[in-house]
Amino acid sequence: MKGTKLMIMIIVTILGPVGLVQASALSIYEIQYTTDANGTSGQHGNVVDCRGGIVVYKSSGSRTKLTLYDPNHPDAWGGIMAKDRYGVGAFAEVNVGDWVSFTNVEVEDFGGTTFLQYKSENDPNFTIVSTNNPLPKPLAVTVDEIAAPVEGFDAWLVADHHAEKYEGMLIKVIDVYVKDTGYGKAYDNYILESNVDPNLACWASDYMNDDRDGIYHPYIEIGQNFCGVAGVLEQYTAEKYGIYYDYYQLLTTGTENFTIHQTADFDDDCDVDFVDFSTFAGHWRQDGCNEPDWCGRADLTKDQPNGIVDTFDLLKFAQHWLEGK
Repeated sequence: MKGTKLMIMIIVTILGPVGLVQASALSIYEIQYTTDANGTSGQHGNVVDCRGGIVVYKSSGSRTKLTLYDPNHPDAWGGIMAKDRYGVGAFAEVNVGDWVSFTNVEVEDFGGTTFLQYKSENDPNFTIVSTNNPLPKPLAVTVDEIAAPVEGFDAWLVADHHAEKYEGMLIKVIDVYVKDTGYGKAYDNYILESNVDPNLACWASDYMNDDRDGIYHPYIEIGQNFCGVAGVLEQYTAEKYGIYYDYYQLLTTGTENFTIHQTADFDDDCDVDFVDFSTFAGHWRQDGCNEPDWCGRADLTKDQPNGIVDTFDLLKFAQHWLEGK
């Protein structure tokens, strides 16, 4: 027993208190959660250690940004961006799917969004804790939960900041269309209006989209319908030419963020439910499926056609069950 105690004392003397850094490190939730009316993090200006999360997106460019997801908080306050503040290539070895933790990063609310700023003067570091972690599905939110700002005499302002809980998170709005383009401080925002309730709309932007063509993704045209648009939510505040901006924007990251037609949605209402299953069942075991109808679209494995609606199609249907709900 005395020998064991002596060994522990030697280890602590050499390495310091075991687990101290992990115990004092903050979760994404603890950094993002706030009751501030403007959405500012209570850790703003502090240099902290962060237990981090799974990288769901890595931006290109000189000052790389990592979008991190904490699976312990999938419904709110579970996302944040880490930024290579001076573009020193700090995150070159980090890949999507890695769980990354940090030491000595500065929490900064910059332009409205809370970042973990990787600044050399703070002697920061990061650890790839694990790799190839499963990525989350986007959290479905209603359009009004990330509502567009309202235009005033000299401002575009959101009515409140209740969308703050989704900042940095991968989310999705359902059954919307592009109402208009050319909004925001950089004129790169477009309005997504609900097809269900025309009084509800949010703003989106493609500036972080790897597949954009110019200012917008090629899919973005006025009148274009989407069963779903996913992306990372960002708060943005700025002042330009005497106009003040404070709004939330849904940042798409690739073509896969846009769902025009929902697979297995036979009644085209942007969800897969019992109505669609009834249609599928009506074509069960039907053969001779080919272009253009594919047995009422029930032959879901037409990319590997066998000309019949069978168990392979049922498995494909099950994969999309309740999507859009």
